[in-house]
Amino acid sequence: MDGYGEWAQRIEICEPLPSAKSDKEIVDLFTLDEEVVKLQSGNIYRTLGGNQTTEPSDTTSGTICKIDLGYVNFDNEKIYFASHCSIRERRSSTKGLLIMNAQWYKKRRVAIRAHPSDGKLDLIYSNLNLSQYYLAAKRSESGSHLPHPDLRTKSLTSETIEFPRQMRIFVDGFLVGRSSKIMIGVAHRAIKVVVQ
Repeated sequence: MDGYGEWAQRIEICEPLPSAKSDKEIVDLFTLDEEVVKLQSGNIYRTLGGNQTTEPSDTTSGTICKIDLGYVNFDNEKIYFASHCSIRERRSSTKGLLIMNAQWYKKRRVAIRAHPSDGKLDLIYSNLNLSQYYLAAKRSESGSHLPHPDLRTKSLTSETIEFPRQMRIFVDGFLVGRSSKIMIGVAHRAIKVVVQ
């Protein structure tokens, strides 16, 4: 994690920090006005080099990073996400939009260029049929699913997207509502996280 520039640095941890065991908990703590959160697992944790299979050898130091939070705005409601937002007609649909702030989505490296501190979100538009979805999902474990003719990617800071019908909106894995018009944006370096 060394060498990331001004957005990350090694620190000594002198006092207990609130902990997030998931990407959703990062946002929960952000909404409680916490400024620094220690990560223990999740997609952001993995993107920043965290390893859940090993115990940290030095618990008095870590790497502190300033990370972005994405948000969706619909029906006059603004909802933040740390890792990702998925917009699709049905939960099990293989067609839709995945908005990434992290590289990892579950066990798959779906957004190979995503960086949680660059002020941008990576959008992946999927128009995959079921068999192509399973093939792409398998290849995404190593990040080799791109390029693909039925997957389009785009990097942005904000955008309003309109759909012909109501779409389900999931943030960090949880259904938060439905809408046909959704504004997407970034809160640049909104919170500091510590990875050990």
